[in-house]
Amino acid sequence: MKAEPDHSRQGPPLQVLLEALTGLESAVERESFLDFTCRGEPELRTRLERLLLLQPSAEAFFENDPGGGEERWSDEPEDGREGVGMRIGRYRLLGRLGEGGCGVVYLAEQEEPVKRRVALKIIRLGMDTENVIARFELERQALAMMDHPNIARVLDVGATRTGRPFFVMQLVDGEKITDYCNAKRLGIRERVALGIRICQAVQHAHQKGVIHRDIKPSNILVWEHDGEAVPKVIDFGIAKATGTGLDEQATYTVDGQFVGTPAFMSPEQALGRGWDVDTRTDVYSLGALLYELLSGRPPFEPARLREAGVEEIRRILEEVEPKSLSHAVESMSEEERQKVAGERSCETGKLAGSLRGDLDRIVMKAMAKDRQRRYSGADALAADLTCFLQDEPVAARPPGGWYRLRKLVRRNKGVFAAGALIFASLVLGLGAATAMYFRANRAREGAEMARKNEEVLRRKAEIGQNIAHAAVLVRYGKFEEADALLAAIPPASAEPSLESAETFRSLGLWHAREGRWKDAAERFSGLAYSLTGADSSDTDAVSLNLQPAASSLCEAGDFEAYRRLRMMALERFGGTSHPVVAEQVLKACLLQPADERLLSKLARLEALMRQVELSETGARDENLRAWREFAIALFEYRQGRFSEALDWLDRVMASPSENLARRSIALALRAMALEHQNRHSEAVADLEAARHIVVNRFASEPSIFDVWEPVWQDWVNVRLLVREAEGVVGSL
Repeated sequence: MKAEPDHSRQGPPLQVLLEALTGLESAVERESFLDFTCRGEPELRTRLERLLLLQPSAEAFFENDPGGGEERWSDEPEDGREGVGMRIGRYRLLGRLGEGGCGVVYLAEQEEPVKRRVALKIIRLGMDTENVIARFELERQALAMMDHPNIARVLDVGATRTGRPFFVMQLVDGEKITDYCNAKRLGIRERVALGIRICQAVQHAHQKGVIHRDIKPSNILVWEHDGEAVPKVIDFGIAKATGTGLDEQATYTVDGQFVGTPAFMSPEQALGRGWDVDTRTDVYSLGALLYELLSGRPPFEPARLREAGVEEIRRILEEVEPKSLSHAVESMSEEERQKVAGERSCETGKLAGSLRGDLDRIVMKAMAKDRQRRYSGADALAADLTCFLQDEPVAARPPGGWYRLRKLVRRNKGVFAAGALIFASLVLGLGAATAMYFRANRAREGAEMARKNEEVLRRKAEIGQNIAHAAVLVRYGKFEEADALLAAIPPASAEPSLESAETFRSLGLWHAREGRWKDAAERFSGLAYSLTGADSSDTDAVSLNLQPAASSLCEAGDFEAYRRLRMMALERFGGTSHPVVAEQVLKACLLQPADERLLSKLARLEALMRQVELSETGARDENLRAWREFAIALFEYRQGRFSEALDWLDRVMASPSENLARRSIALALRAMALEHQNRHSEAVADLEAARHIVVNRFASEPSIFDVWEPVWQDWVNVRLLVREAEGVVGSL
């Protein structure tokens, strides 16, 4: 029976709720689902319960042989129902293997051209909506694309006479992976080996452009072939395509709804935004699968998730950190720990220790809340698990010297045992001489350290004295003498103080007015390092001083010093909660192209600016808003997302707050984005418009320092981006 759409009520469509409800396995789960979903809507609950009751009767031929015990050989009966003994094409249905939210899987026998048993999946009766058919079709196409020994193969596809699609798969006569491992009492290393093969299968799907999105124990079946355990990944029913063209015409998810199984679902998937899910959501689910496979428990208590509402589930997945594997085992009751250890052929007292360390870190890295901190893909997770089995250092653990040495010893026990005997002999023979040597050496080192400390203190005193003297000279306008005192002081070496910061600022402006950008860059760098060290507050009054240093370093072409300034800025302001500080850091760090590592660190600041809503009104508010939008556009451009950059630049250009520097720098950035989209004529026009503004500005006011002081930095940045745009528009 097909549920009619209900346009009068708010919330998810009735069809979506019915799909979710029929996908639940137990009566308790269905009751909890109805309690939560239908709160305050008794009519909705009644309708769902009636539709649910119709499902078994609509598939009554499972229990009874239609036609009074005679086989039915028509392609499909008139009422569209399938039953045991019925034929669909060249396949005869033998029984039902299982069902999900939108499909039913049958055990079937293929009769030509070869005779064999297969699994046949067809859309459930009453579920053949456009949404469900699109999802079913995607699963069929996704599986057909894949050819991997650990993914169930598609053997045939087709449709019944009434248009209901089906596909035929290799029959996997196996057990759920957790049941198989427990029944066979597989040890920890054997379970890890199975996990590697599952990761490799998921990576194969990712390479074909398919994200599974529902990896869990019941979707990994294990069967034995020639005495070897073979895991098979099944049920791509809620898979998502990523650039393969599979879902260009399909609409098969509902924004804001759960798609997947909460206990194994990544935080971003729990938000229900299908467009924001990438391959790392499968990495999270693989981590959750390994968690249960190794520790005997899922990362979050299923009972807790069943009792929680949707928002509480999302909060748990986004905020609550699961216990580590070893801690989870240690927190079990003695009886449960004995049972889990027995299923892993391990002594009870040694189970937690066998999970502590590398396996703890590998699984927790895979399940990191921030997907940037997870493994980059299923192949990287498989590689780290392989390193664990081979006693090699894993990427999930900081590579300390002792850690690497322990791994080396474990790989080469025999060699190190022999070496240890030789070493012990040498130690006994040379012990006395060594002790005398170390005593004498310690005395020399102590004297050398005292000398170096004295030299460092003397140097600091000289630097402080020079800065104090320079500050006095600056007050009397003797800039040349003051600058000579500071010329030998590296920017990061000056003792942080407000006095030194003001001295560096004054000398930086003095050099900049004369066009001595290398000297100006050194003084402004001294200002940035000194002030950020002296004032630990998270305010734009401090972060504002990054821009003069960044602009002058780029103008001087000192890109190594600019790289160091970027790192200092991120270390000092990377955790800011102030949107204006975020904007200033972003603009200071993106005057030149940035690598992926830097961009990933800046992503948090860009997200902060997107979220903020300025409460002030008036011209200043609009000016701040436009600069914030430009900073976001610059970040999108450096990321290579040119369409998004153009969208933000359109907002900048539409700002009612007129600012020639901002308009010209936005035009230069837009010219580069347009050129990358092969819109050359538009790019040339925008670049010419930016040049025109610059020419007119300097024709009326020859110096950038003839206007309100902070604006000079904006005009230096304009020159930098116009020069970069000339290279891009002229070279592509």
